[in-house]
Amino acid sequence: MDTTTLERDLRAYRPDGAPSLPEHFVWPRYEGLSVGNLAATVGQALGVTLPGVLPPLRGDLLDGLLDGVQRVVLVVIDALGWGQLQDVMSRRPDLVFHRLAAQGRLWPITTTFLSTTNSVLSTLHTGRPPLEHGLLAYSMFLREWQMAVESISFSTILRPFTGTLAEWGFEAEKFLPVPALGQLLAAQDVASYALTLDGFVKTPLSLMHNRGMQDVFGYATASDFWLMLRRILEQRPGRSFVSAYWNAVDTLAHRLGPLDESGDAEIVSLALLMEEIFLNRLAPAARAGTLLLLTADHGQITTPPGSAILLDRHPALLDALFVPPLGESRVPFFYIRDGRYEMVRQYLDEHFSHQFVFLSQDEVLRSGLLGPGIPYAEVPHRLGDIVGIAIGDAYFARAEELLKKQPMLGRHGGLTSQEMLVPLLAVRLDA
Repeated sequence: MDTTTLERDLRAYRPDGAPSLPEHFVWPRYEGLSVGNLAATVGQALGVTLPGVLPPLRGDLLDGLLDGVQRVVLVVIDALGWGQLQDVMSRRPDLVFHRLAAQGRLWPITTTFLSTTNSVLSTLHTGRPPLEHGLLAYSMFLREWQMAVESISFSTILRPFTGTLAEWGFEAEKFLPVPALGQLLAAQDVASYALTLDGFVKTPLSLMHNRGMQDVFGYATASDFWLMLRRILEQRPGRSFVSAYWNAVDTLAHRLGPLDESGDAEIVSLALLMEEIFLNRLAPAARAGTLLLLTADHGQITTPPGSAILLDRHPALLDALFVPPLGESRVPFFYIRDGRYEMVRQYLDEHFSHQFVFLSQDEVLRSGLLGPGIPYAEVPHRLGDIVGIAIGDAYFARAEELLKKQPMLGRHGGLTSQEMLVPLLAVRLDA
């Protein structure tokens, strides 16, 4: 197996009974070729079995790297798509990623669906597919709160990132219906630690994901990120798992688009700092038995303003919904008023079928796109009645979104290869 063959297989794969989707869509590979398989792989590397999680990565991907592992470091670079990393590496043969790939492995794998941060990180930190953990998208209708919320800070969509629900008694640690990876590892005497941006340490999403962690550390800058990661390894010996998250590639891609030079510059900067501050200075004792895994939660696709479907221009559609479309702008969830389903389905097919594929709730639940298993009870209520999936660069937006001084020129959530294919770099630091 080589990367070209694996990438071709990932692009072409369709499971038996899958709904008819465009050929360029990439199917999430929950059976062993996705970020969803990393939790079990962490357990496998550390010699423990984690109950209830998705299976580990396919054996040939990490063959020979798991023997004698005492610590696993998982670095998640938000929005570092497989194609973007390949482009940067092709122009920079001196980049440390080439050396690390030669020492270990560098593969394309898929993310999960929806290809969006809070859902994918929830799978990474629980080992469960979205179908089971229920955190499906950036915004959802929560039946238990009778409210449409953005599900990072868990605030009403009318006042995002204000911590509204926490003020009203929302308990983040109890929201996900499945245990976190830190809890599963702690039950088997494996310590775990998290490293994230200072401002994210106490967010509801972090509190959900970091349950069971022995310590959670914050950082301020990219240099601080790699320095803190090095210190965690050097100052906390023993069998352990370390999760580290970097967000800036995603931030730049949203603002300027994933093809902008700023994204390449950020990746190069991260690689240089990684080499100089982390790899070159890491103490030998901290290298021993340490497996480094570097991946991403998703990629991004360029979404120019001209590709927006402006909801304000479709009052008949909005009138048939009891809340505006939620989910993601590229994977909208339509929550339909009683008796209006056929009207909405016909309207969507007539007006947007060249830009979106539309599936019923039941089709999505049966498709396997959200993973295997038994759906969490709230998933159907959060998913909506009809789900759209963008075919190209289209997205749904309100007119005022495009009047902002800095509109989002990059987005994600869908099934294109730009959004779904991410890298998996695996290397032993004692090699």
